[in-house]
Amino acid sequence: MPLLDKRLFLLDCDLPEDDVKRDYPALWAYLQTGIDHVAPRYLCRSRRYWYAQERRAAAPIVCTYIGRSDHDGRPFRFLLNNSKATATNVYLCLYPQPLLANQLRNKPEAMRPLWQALNAIGKETLLGNGRVYGGGMHKLEPKELANVPADELAAVVGLTKKAPARQLELEEVFAA
Repeated sequence: MPLLDKRLFLLDCDLPEDDVKRDYPALWAYLQTGIDHVAPRYLCRSRRYWYAQERRAAAPIVCTYIGRSDHDGRPFRFLLNNSKATATNVYLCLYPQPLLANQLRNKPEAMRPLWQALNAIGKETLLGNGRVYGGGMHKLEPKELANVPADELAAVVGLTKKAPARQLELEEVFAA
């Protein structure tokens, strides 16, 4: 469970509208509150049922991909997904490639040091691979994140560099 003062919940329903209306009238009434403003949005309107969540594995680590610099000058942060929540499209979802995934299965305790190593990547490195917009807003696209050197990450999980740094490339998946 996430460590939050205020617990929030995510609706996860993939029942057809007719079934929801017939069998769950309170849920149907709740869904009606979003039908005019939420359902027409891009991601929702592209789904079979606008209120359904996509089906994909939870990313073990997510990254903020847009933001202004914090007190340390870092606009991007990597978050360890202990809750196993499916992240929304406001994060870059990092899924280990097979080599790294296998290493983490054999040594799950390496996930925390890996996450710490990601957060230790110098702000200059991340900013050098991203873009800056008006007002100091920084953005890091998936391919730009993939270009960040992974040598230190390999050492953290006990892998040696066998190929270019992209050998440990982390996949990014957006909500569909």
